[in-house]
Amino acid sequence: MSTAIRRMVVPCLMVTAWALAPGTWTASASTVVQQEQAAGGLEVTLLRTWAPEDLTVVDGLANVPLTMLAGGTTGAYRFELSVFDATDTQLYRDSWERQVSRQAAAYVESGTSYLLEPFRFGVRPGEYEVEIRAYPTDAPDLGERVRMSLVAFDGRPTASDLFLAARIEPITEGAGGGSWSVTHGGFGIAAAARMSVMPTEPDLYYYLELYGPDSETTWVSINAEVISGDRVVYRTPASELEVGPGGVPFTGHISLAGLPPGDYQLAMTVGDESEGDRRLGSFQMLSPENAVAAGTAAGSYEADYFATLSDEELEQTFGGVAVLITDTERATFEALPPDAKRRYLTEFFQRLNPNPGSPGNLFLEDYLSRISTIRARYDEQVGTEERMPWYTDRGRIYLMYGEPQDRVVNYSPSDLGAPSAVGGSYAGEPPYEIWQYQTTSFVYLFVEDDRFNHWRLIYSTDPKIASIGDWYNRCGPSAKQDLMTNFGINTRFLTGLE
Repeated sequence: MSTAIRRMVVPCLMVTAWALAPGTWTASASTVVQQEQAAGGLEVTLLRTWAPEDLTVVDGLANVPLTMLAGGTTGAYRFELSVFDATDTQLYRDSWERQVSRQAAAYVESGTSYLLEPFRFGVRPGEYEVEIRAYPTDAPDLGERVRMSLVAFDGRPTASDLFLAARIEPITEGAGGGSWSVTHGGFGIAAAARMSVMPTEPDLYYYLELYGPDSETTWVSINAEVISGDRVVYRTPASELEVGPGGVPFTGHISLAGLPPGDYQLAMTVGDESEGDRRLGSFQMLSPENAVAAGTAAGSYEADYFATLSDEELEQTFGGVAVLITDTERATFEALPPDAKRRYLTEFFQRLNPNPGSPGNLFLEDYLSRISTIRARYDEQVGTEERMPWYTDRGRIYLMYGEPQDRVVNYSPSDLGAPSAVGGSYAGEPPYEIWQYQTTSFVYLFVEDDRFNHWRLIYSTDPKIASIGDWYNRCGPSAKQDLMTNFGINTRFLTGLE
């Protein structure tokens, strides 16, 4: 019997079973992004997009302060998410644990660095309470808690909430998944619970989904304003955009060069400036002094970090960057001498840092965490040669996309199936793992080809990965049944089997 392991961190928009329905509650949607901060520094932002059948998809971004770890001894914390309806009945709960690397732990005393925890869930029209809790794994009483109200969209809105980011780019073939905290509409969004803008990198990116009428195309006007308190300090010319029945993403960036340090809001108005729907997002413009203090000016954190690594450490830890870049970049990267490779890696991780206004580098921390995981789980040896873990099939996919939200593992399937087509003397089904990432819905099937800890990716719904032509002969009926039962993949249509 297979063992199913479920860890829903970022559920998929296409799956509606997890959507929560509060009964008869209805309410109008607020135009203000929900943002709260605990006294100790745990900060949470909730951002809403709309999906058909009146489903509000909620993307959460939580900044977990590293100072919280000072009360524990293991360098690990637990993150808990709960959703309650208007009667305070708990409708949904999820939790997970993160081990913080020694590089991140070194910033515990700074009082300003944090790790980003993204999450996603869906709700039906109504009013809710969302509770976020984070605490050291071995010291639950020393944690922090944020509880905030949420109003789901009541019917098709004019626009989603406004996402602000340090960077937004189209998701292209071959791009890794580690640098994006949110993905929507074919775009990767490097966002955080509160955005900080550096004077040396003054572009602020934005993402907004516009929803037109059900059955026709319309034109809408959009204008942006930068607001300080109740004063408009900058206004952009209006843009005209065609919106079809399915809606359209609206994204771009605005230069804030010369804007004085302080707290601001970016306001997007969809429609008439006086009567249109308004969406707001908060951000902070850093002073040059604060940017330097944060360790981000001139990329000092990344440069200093890579300067401390020996040539061997550089190769053993950061060779995995090769699977996150294009084939052309990979050839260049692998040919670089160590010092040039340090400069390349410094620029690479600076560019992909989702929140350059904070000390440290969240993308670098995430990369190191994934490298640690694949070393522990996915090392393989072929003959007398040990493969680098990121070049194993499971390690490569994990490094690119992180922990799968859905996983089925079966290391002892029934031996009643047909002999493996791979060769070898054993009969029956090889062990297998099936992974699914809810952000893309792609499924990956790995089998242990020779039962000597050599795992091979034989089938995937990911269009960038070619399945093996006779993959259905390389796995047994248990794997095919799990594909159908747990992931909705009818193998009869894929294999021509009756």
